[in-house]
Amino acid sequence: MAKKKVKRVSKPMNAVKASKRPTSQSKKSNSMRIVVKNFLFFLVLFIIAVVLGLVFSNEMLDNLFWILSILTGFVAVALLLIMLILFFVRAFGK
Repeated sequence: MAKKKVKRVSKPMNAVKASKRPTSQSKKSNSMRIVVKNFLFFLVLFIIAVVLGLVFSNEMLDNLFWILSILTGFVAVALLLIMLILFFVRAFGK
């Protein structure tokens, strides 16, 4: 006869205990670094899309680059807001 596998049941972590767990400083700086990198990346993409939208006279390419510039600009603004929120949380958290 084959042995039955025993499944271990892990206790779910209490939400209160999880929220009281201190976050390390490296995680905070790491998240800020990731946000800054992504912000700069989408800012560069936005600038490239705007320049290419101005350069091309073809209507289809012009519309494509303007749509890309709107999308990347929106993401860049969202990342800027996240970066500002993280900065103020760090500043007022001390």
